[in-house]
Amino acid sequence: MNRFNSLITRHSQIFVSVVAIVVLASGFIGIPFWDEDEPRFAAIAQTMVETGNWTVPIFNGDLAVDKPVLMHWCMAVCFSIFGTNELAARLPSAIAALLTSLALLRFGARCFGPATGIVAAFAYLGCLLVAIESHAATPDSILVALATWATLLLVEPFLPDRQKTQERKEPISHLFTVSSVSTWHAALAGGLLGLGVLCKGPIGYVGPLAVVLSWVWLVKCFTAEKEQQDRNDLKEQLVSTIRQVLKNGIPAAFRTLQQTRFLVVTAAAILIAAPWYLSVGIQTDWEWTKGFFFVHNVGRFVAPMEKHSGGFLFHPLTMLIGFYPWSCFLPLATFAALLRLWKAWRSEQKAAIENSHTLALSLILLWMGVWIGGFSIAATKLPNYIMPAYPAASLLVAALALEAVKRKTWLYPRWMSVGVAGIAFGGIATSATILIASFYGLTGSEPAAVIGLVPLAGAVWLVWGSRERPAYAVGTMVILGLLYSALAIGPTAAWISRANTLPALIRQAHAHAGGRARIGAYSQITPNLVYYSKGIVQRWPTDTATQAAAFLSTGTDAVVVIPENQFDELSSLLPEEAGVIGRARPLFKNQDFLLVGNSQEAVSPGAKRTASVRSMRK
Repeated sequence: MNRFNSLITRHSQIFVSVVAIVVLASGFIGIPFWDEDEPRFAAIAQTMVETGNWTVPIFNGDLAVDKPVLMHWCMAVCFSIFGTNELAARLPSAIAALLTSLALLRFGARCFGPATGIVAAFAYLGCLLVAIESHAATPDSILVALATWATLLLVEPFLPDRQKTQERKEPISHLFTVSSVSTWHAALAGGLLGLGVLCKGPIGYVGPLAVVLSWVWLVKCFTAEKEQQDRNDLKEQLVSTIRQVLKNGIPAAFRTLQQTRFLVVTAAAILIAAPWYLSVGIQTDWEWTKGFFFVHNVGRFVAPMEKHSGGFLFHPLTMLIGFYPWSCFLPLATFAALLRLWKAWRSEQKAAIENSHTLALSLILLWMGVWIGGFSIAATKLPNYIMPAYPAASLLVAALALEAVKRKTWLYPRWMSVGVAGIAFGGIATSATILIASFYGLTGSEPAAVIGLVPLAGAVWLVWGSRERPAYAVGTMVILGLLYSALAIGPTAAWISRANTLPALIRQAHAHAGGRARIGAYSQITPNLVYYSKGIVQRWPTDTATQAAAFLSTGTDAVVVIPENQFDELSSLLPEEAGVIGRARPLFKNQDFLLVGNSQEAVSPGAKRTASVRSMRK
């Protein structure tokens, strides 16, 4: 067993990569796009490939201003290589998740040990939201990879190498005095930040730098020459700390900018991001620039957009769901890390190895705080906004888990019991959510609810098989998380996707037209409709039924998609040869969408309505 563990440690990158590929590959089966974002972004990339214009994002003939271009480029490249399909569109997100796991392996191994790095990588891959976003044609997984690697490159010179610290017993203050980011690493990190700006806008630059600069500055303030004070007097110590920050704050800020090569980082980011932003601005007469920055950045921050609102605790609470099952121990890990920092601040004597752990934990907590706190004050809220905090959360729970392995018994047994109960509750909630959703759009997905048995079985094993053996419990959590995420995004998602019938309706339209149908939409249009139509979808608002009916007269390849409750507005205006040729219920809609097209044989106007109604009832 020891030889096996040693082999894994020596070849940890290969081990993590192989496991990550197996877990991520479980989700690459024939699952159609989910509304709304996936088909929208894929349709933009599809248009880039078809038109050859890789600069201006276009959706259904209109300018798309909600996201920059990097994600579309990644999808378009995959479309060019693997063809236009769901797998190719989702592949960039999966590759990004793999790269993030390798960054966590490197970070954890440097600060805590190889085992911590491995557990952190698997904790990241084995949580619910990462499993979803790593198999989604969206930009979030890509942004996380860019932000994580940029953060690591910029803080690594200031993080003591665990092995060297143990051998040399170097003081941490010496490390911050002599260390600085190399010009090469600064340029590379700046390039990654520039790609982050191309991925999701200014947050790709501001977020990682807010973590790095504030952490380096704080540590520089506290590693400067300290005043002597009575460590038992909390008030005096607090006053002394404030005085120290005021005294060292400005000099530390200048040293922080200098040693992190801030100007090099910023110049590299501008060099990567600015050419496209200037090009798209010029080509669109600055309409894209105004729409993206003023509507989708400033507008989202100051006011809820698309009904995505929530209180200040929205993101911490939704993280308990998104980081499941590891989130069941995240509050405990956060408490333990804060307690360690408190003791380190109160203590005058600190060993070098203790300092290295404390330093890393302070970065992890600040990393989480910046991303979660920053988006918590924004008006528009979505769970995926704080995904860049998930790598830090993975490192935190991994550090706690490997700390527990060194002990014979659990340090906080009651908290651990609450965590195990949370895992069991999450399994029940998973099954209940799928069963309830089957009544509200996910028709026929009831068998997928069996996935909830996986966390329940894991909780039982944690209680009876790993209660007194922390190492077994950590292994159980790793397997539980990876198995749950693989099944959730693989077989479970495939079964649930059977309720997503709109893509099949569009394929039926193309088959009816004998090739590629010309599709129009009356009253409502969805991104799935646009992507699977493989062309521009004409849209007519309500009260323009005459135009929709006239469109059907333009050829046998013309079809119209219309909500069932509005069919009467169109039925009396249909050409004689037109009728209902198909129907489907889009996800989370309370009615069917009807496919209206030209029948093979013409019928009389009176018979036409009878046939249409009869086909609607089938």
